[in-house]
Amino acid sequence: MQGGVREYPELVLYGGCLGTRKVAIDIKTARRKSRSRITGFTLGSFGGYFLNPNKKMPGCILPYGEFTEHWVVGFIYDWNPGAPSLSLVSNIEVIVQEKWRIASRSTGTGTTTAIGSIKDIDRLREGRGEFSSEEEFEEFWRSRGRRLRRR
Repeated sequence: MQGGVREYPELVLYGGCLGTRKVAIDIKTARRKSRSRITGFTLGSFGGYFLNPNKKMPGCILPYGEFTEHWVVGFIYDWNPGAPSLSLVSNIEVIVQEKWRIASRSTGTGTTTAIGSIKDIDRLREGRGEFSSEEEFEEFWRSRGRRLRRR
């Protein structure tokens, strides 16, 4: 199953060895700022479908709660603005982690309702985000989303 433009997730894995489980695969990119830091990934909205996990909402292929796992495939790259077109992006590294394991307690851009990732590359590789469990991650971001809605 595949999502559309601006739809969560980009891919859904299901069937076969997964049985009835559905795994959300979200593809993200971030520019390397230094040897140890990136600009950050945005890990999806903390409003809408995230706040209503049992309801089919716009922007999400299925109700968010139907996914048994949420994984991020993140591409970290160097940006070379003066290089020829085929060399603008180099030194690509792929990070694969569960979303909650690389999440921070900050928004992705500061101006949207997007969950931000941690920015330290070693911590991203190791899945050492700012939450000790998926439950803690969901409660934090759902609480923030509910507060935003009340304004």
